[in-house]
Amino acid sequence: MKKLYRKSRWLHKYLGLFLVLFLMWMSVSGIVLNHPELVKNIAIPHWLVPPAYKIKNWNRSSMMGLVYSKNRPQVLYAYGKKGVWVSRDEGKSFVPMQNGLPGSLYYLKTNHLVLYERGPHPFLLAATDGGLFKADLGREQWRQLSVGEKHEKFKKILINGQNVLVFSESHVYRAALSDLHFEKVKLQREMAERKVTLVKLFFDLHDGQVFGLPGRLFTDLVGVLLFFLSFTGFYIWFNPWRWRRRHQKNAGAVPPGRINLVRSLVKYHLQIGIYVAFFFLILGGTAFFMRPPFLAAIAEGSISPAWYPGRISENVWEEKIQNALLDTQRNRLIIACSDGLWMGKADFSQPFKPVQFHVPIFVMGPTYFETEDGDYVIGSFNGLYRYNPENDRSVNLVTGQEVTEYSNIRPGKRMVTGFFETPWGQKVIATHEQGLIPLRGKLPNDRFSVPPVLNRTYTLSLWNFMFELHNGRIFQDLIGKWYILIAPLGSFLFLLLTLTGIFDWFYIKLRRTTEQNRKGHGLNVRTLIFEFRRKE
Repeated sequence: MKKLYRKSRWLHKYLGLFLVLFLMWMSVSGIVLNHPELVKNIAIPHWLVPPAYKIKNWNRSSMMGLVYSKNRPQVLYAYGKKGVWVSRDEGKSFVPMQNGLPGSLYYLKTNHLVLYERGPHPFLLAATDGGLFKADLGREQWRQLSVGEKHEKFKKILINGQNVLVFSESHVYRAALSDLHFEKVKLQREMAERKVTLVKLFFDLHDGQVFGLPGRLFTDLVGVLLFFLSFTGFYIWFNPWRWRRRHQKNAGAVPPGRINLVRSLVKYHLQIGIYVAFFFLILGGTAFFMRPPFLAAIAEGSISPAWYPGRISENVWEEKIQNALLDTQRNRLIIACSDGLWMGKADFSQPFKPVQFHVPIFVMGPTYFETEDGDYVIGSFNGLYRYNPENDRSVNLVTGQEVTEYSNIRPGKRMVTGFFETPWGQKVIATHEQGLIPLRGKLPNDRFSVPPVLNRTYTLSLWNFMFELHNGRIFQDLIGKWYILIAPLGSFLFLLLTLTGIFDWFYIKLRRTTEQNRKGHGLNVRTLIFEFRRKE
């Protein structure tokens, strides 16, 4: 047992030193991510944004789609993560059209844009993360429409006859195009056994959302304690090491004040560490499966709501809606959710039923979901496909090959974020990494240039910056695609660090119980300091 303790203590010490920066940035970024409302208006300075985040060829979802007027085909409206941009010269140059849109970068992302020009007063509708907005074409000034809850994220806009449907993450709203006075649609599902996805369970446990605001605040406290333990663990090692380097000839002359400080830090490090160890195991265990490649292990799993430790919303669509498709030819509506595809009547007269398509759709859902000549064109991080609902077959639009085998949890070479057709008839795929790629041929050299102002002023919201830091993607410039292993590998080592800490605490506790006559055993800081000196 003593030999095992020595190995465990050695492993705990050097794992802690190796992970100290990782754990500090994870604790700080995790606390920020838990409260987007508090940091929504804070942006990272331009010079702190890594080069990989600069826009090239409209990548990084900066252009997800394009709409244009049939009356004025030289005027194009592009939308994406950086809001709405307008071109008045057939795409040769773009300028921002942001007046009235959310001023916060966190809410600016425009997920869908629709141009309606059948009436005497044509207008644009924009579905953003900060609400639903309307702009008259003559003024090009956005104003927010009164629909939904505060800061409800809207995903899709569909026009069905004289009505417009807008889809948020949790609800569907309907209004007449003549007045745009929205009312919530009663969206029903077929009665079936309700499930909670493992992805939701792990994410909600990780950030404390499973218990609402109290749970998030408690997770924040655990994050603060993680930062404290990381700092004290480093100081307990560093202080004796620094003293020895400075006073090699007088190794025993450690000032009493410094001894008392280290003794106190060791005491609180041990006590606090054992109290929060269980919650550290939850943090590390859930984090291990929250990023690829290990996300694949839970991506298709689910549990009964009875096993979910928190409150389940009465709204079965709560924060699940990702996209929607209107099939007027078959009078049906298909809603893409985090728990699959649901199909029902376009007038919502019947409950929606689950349906499966033989087409690759990445686990994050379809980014492009439209009809074309009776078929469905579906784009996601798995690629772009044309699906025939009559024979349940799909074809890869890039290669032209029919799909036989596919995976919904492994992204493709082209992570599609949008798809559109230009006024001159050229079809273009918008991808996250490569940017705009023509489906056939080449784009004209004088079209779709990235506006210099976009990169001169490019920045990230503090929340997005912390998100990129938390998942390790911000280090992509340094280590390439290996960044994907930072979060799962760090989580695994954090679990090992916690387990060795638990073992060390119980071993010390056992020895103190059996050897009570030995004063300060297990917390003798002088002995600890001299052991560091002898070993190093």
